[in-house]
Amino acid sequence: MLRRLSDDELVWGLQLRGISANVGALKNIHDFFDLAETLLSEQSLSACLTRLDRRTLAALVRLSENRMPGDDIQSSHELHADQCSRLRTLFLVQRILPQNAALSTASKTSEDSAENTEEKTAEKTAEKTAEKTAEKTVVWPEVAAQLTEWPKLGLPDLRVDSPEPGIGADGITTHRESAAQPATDGLAVERAFLATTAIAELLFTLDQEPVRLLATGAIGRPSERNLAEAVRVDDEAIGSLIGIAENAGLVQRQSGTLRASQNHREWLGSGPAERWAAVAEAWAAAHWSEVRAPLGQRPGISASDIHDWLAWNYPGGRDWLPAHTTARLREAEVLGITAQATVSALGSQLLSGNIIAATALITESLPTPVDRLYLQHDLTAIATGPLQPQIDTRLRTMADVDGHSIASRYRFSKASINRAIRSSETAASILGFLDGITLSGIPQPLEYLVTETANRHGLLRVGSLATGTPAAISYVRSDDDVLLRTVHIDRNLAALRLQPRDSENLVSPWPHRELYAALLEAKYPVAMEDSHGRILTAKTTPQTRGQWNLSAPRQTSDTLLADGTHGTPRTRDALQQLVARLREADEHSPDSSDEAWLARQLDAAIRSKSTVTVSVTMPNGNIVDYRLEPAAIYGGRLRARDPLSEIERTLPLSSIVAVSTT
Repeated sequence: MLRRLSDDELVWGLQLRGISANVGALKNIHDFFDLAETLLSEQSLSACLTRLDRRTLAALVRLSENRMPGDDIQSSHELHADQCSRLRTLFLVQRILPQNAALSTASKTSEDSAENTEEKTAEKTAEKTAEKTAEKTVVWPEVAAQLTEWPKLGLPDLRVDSPEPGIGADGITTHRESAAQPATDGLAVERAFLATTAIAELLFTLDQEPVRLLATGAIGRPSERNLAEAVRVDDEAIGSLIGIAENAGLVQRQSGTLRASQNHREWLGSGPAERWAAVAEAWAAAHWSEVRAPLGQRPGISASDIHDWLAWNYPGGRDWLPAHTTARLREAEVLGITAQATVSALGSQLLSGNIIAATALITESLPTPVDRLYLQHDLTAIATGPLQPQIDTRLRTMADVDGHSIASRYRFSKASINRAIRSSETAASILGFLDGITLSGIPQPLEYLVTETANRHGLLRVGSLATGTPAAISYVRSDDDVLLRTVHIDRNLAALRLQPRDSENLVSPWPHRELYAALLEAKYPVAMEDSHGRILTAKTTPQTRGQWNLSAPRQTSDTLLADGTHGTPRTRDALQQLVARLREADEHSPDSSDEAWLARQLDAAIRSKSTVTVSVTMPNGNIVDYRLEPAAIYGGRLRARDPLSEIERTLPLSSIVAVSTT
């Protein structure tokens, strides 16, 4: 079955099964037989089955008890076509067409049709023919055996019907309507606005200085605390905000760092309602795509009810579901989908797929964005309402947010003005922009700060020495002798090993990018220049973000995340290499047919003298299971003892469709 799939189908199925979780373990898979054994192993199946929803699991149980056409199982359990397809993609079921039965049935049908001319009899014969030749959907025996063992492990018995929480005896959905729902809805809209504001802060912070990740791909606690402080949220909320932003593709983990993605500026250029719609829709699609409809139909449902419903819908999730649900509900609170542990009207509209109505709720509740603000003598700016996105984005390049809510406060400083100048701004462009948005004119202290900072920018110039020595590969120069001497004796820069080259230059054995980053972090008025002495702006300056580190090498390879088994570039590459290796091994294998796989299983049973379950296609198209003790294989047939009937059976390998050791 595996070798008949395309390379893309194999890679996608293996990603869904989490086979790529341990890239090193893939080296132990040498052929398709090894891959099949891995997929049907107890550990691999358990990890997969415990994450399936109740309806899909019930379908698997019924399939294991009574083989039937795929269309029947779909209609019997009200499964969507994509859910049935997913069972095959996850390698939990297989399709079987009993060809020998189809041929014998077709011959018999031809004879009957010649003798019988009655239309009704012909229709009945055709129905029987279709039934016998229909493509069967069969659960792998290992899958059925594991589901049968669930009650012994303290998991629900899927053969026993369990009523859905929140559904009354008459089948009508019930929930408790909260008397405080209007207040809850108002709080939800406020949280939605604050969430988009905090995510914007996160993106601005990561765009200026990406966060270096641990070797495991996680964010270190110190870095997480620094991010929380920069975004002005508590330590618990910053993790939720990062997860929400990652789902929306606004931040990414690349080259050992967490950084703003390439398309984050487009998101920043949209209004508050559109920003929320983008991140909330991405969040719902990523985490609750299967439960958003039931929850969306129940505004006012509590968080405890959501826990109960999810526990019912994912009966095997006792090990992973509680923590997963708690994390998702925390994110839902941050986004305003829930408020005070209750699904809000905003969340209900989102989860039911009505994103337009959800966006309208936010738009109606927020004040109209403003395009003017007040500049004050204490180097702050006050906006009485949410600033238009384009103005807010540019203002942040030259000022730091000092408080952000419906009304916002910004603060100018030497560091923020220097940041703007490094981003290609000039004193004239900064003052021109501020003059266009101020309601109070430009205060003299602010004008002085901008012009003085612009004049001092680039007093220190850093560059690379084309003909240097190992002790001098970069330089820092200045026309200001006092400033240059200050840099030379600065103990905080001792690791740079700066030495005078002449009265205007210091040289260092460190690359010019490291030298520039160190001086920039030390708050010196430094700029990087090219070989012709021209100052490089942010558009032309090589990326130097992140804290400089003279003791540890910079990491450049992508980091495999602990939970990144569903689509990270590294795992996809590893699986593609695995599939290519299996195809090559398959070409050089003397016998790589499905019969060879069955024979391999039977051979192992013969050597270990164990009892196996053999699934056999009968002449009428049905599939029957036998518990057998295999003795030998010869001439394309299996000879085995049936301990139940105490007889010896001989079965053609061509009729055997599955072998299980359970």
